Amino acid sequence: MFGPLKAENIAYKYGLYDVDAPSSDLPADFAETIWQEYEGALPAAISALEQGTLARDDWKTILLHIQAQSIRHPDYDRVAVAYVQEDGVPAPERDHVQRQRQTTFRETRQWMANARYALIRRGTAAPRFVLNDKGYVPMHDTLLDLKGVLFPLSGEIAVLMVVGVAQPTDDYEAGPLAERILNAKGTELVNQAAWMVNEITCVMGHPDDADYLLQLPETGSTLRLPRLGPYRGNREPSYFHWASAGTRVPLPRGGQDFRWGARSR
Repeated sequence: MFGPLKAENIAYKYGLYDVDAPSSDLPADFAETIWQEYEGALPAAISALEQGTLARDDWKTILLHIQAQSIRHPDYDRVAVAYVQEDGVPAPERDHVQRQRQTTFRETRQWMANARYALIRRGTAAPRFVLNDKGYVPMHDTLLDLKGVLFPLSGEIAVLMVVGVAQPTDDYEAGPLAERILNAKGTELVNQAAWMVNEITCVMGHPDDADYLLQLPETGSTLRLPRLGPYRGNREPSYFHWASAGTRVPLPRGGQDFRWGARSR
């Protein structure tokens, strides 16, 4: 479907987090409890990040939002069933999936601590960020062999997480390590990537960008990373160059075919 829609009619599915046999370790409201930790504070936290007034608690709210994207999207059930089957359950039931959702949420935070984060702004000549119904865009720098995820938070800003590069002196809960402004082609590339993420059902954007959204499926064949890199006024050759110094930390299992929310063992 293409056209203006109300927020409550986008990217929802009834019964997605239902528990058939609630227990002390899998309460019926386990998912809602997670969402309530950050949803109410998220708009103000995004606004603070956008305006340059970010406090530590604001950033912790954004980190919870990032963490939740690993389990909140409608395609997670398919991924969770594969995980559970790998653990020897040939026909997983809904509660198996919900327990895996809990595990993935917990383990995701463990390796978020081994990542570095940058605030990414769109340049004045760049299009606004678009969002798919998974809430993120996996990215891979083949030259640096670094992997990460871009999380659009509004049309103006996104957070870029580069995994496995944190240093012992990093405090990932203090705020982004870097800030970068994307040039127009740099933004075009990530918007095209948002459209190409596997198993999404829609891409969303600002109502004024209707014509731009219609063109997205055809832009990937002609766009190339600019010779001077994706950032405006900065000669870093890649999206991840700012995060690449220092010792590397191994990716969790699944890193060879990187999927946001892949669990570690």
